[in-house]
Amino acid sequence: MTRNTHPVPRFRARSATTPVRRPAGGRRRRRAFPPHDGWVSRGQAAELSLEVRREGRRPVIAVSGELDLLGMELLEAMLTHVRSTAEEVVAVDLSGVSFVNSHGLSPVLERDVVLVAASPAVSRLLRLMGRPLPAMP
Repeated sequence: MTRNTHPVPRFRARSATTPVRRPAGGRRRRRAFPPHDGWVSRGQAAELSLEVRREGRRPVIAVSGELDLLGMELLEAMLTHVRSTAEEVVAVDLSGVSFVNSHGLSPVLERDVVLVAASPAVSRLLRLMGRPLPAMP
């Protein structure tokens, strides 16, 4: 009878009594990033400001700063509030946005939202996503 050999060594389960091997030099490795529980402190939060103004009868939400996952929640809340008070579509001005990712841009891509202006960062992301750019005045 022949014995099957496999190039991968067998896994040996470690019990509570098995000693833990430390890296060479006896020093522990440091983590690249400190652990966190999902909350971002006030000092680490990106700067974002939202302003609602009216152009004629249509409300316009002007966004400036960094629009990412944290900013997405604020923009969604603002859009929900403006939708409840206005009957027309909501316009969003992203000309003051310095950084944007796909999470931050997702509320703007809904059917009842019209993008009226975009910064170069937003225009680049829209082009990468295959979305139409807003017509610049």
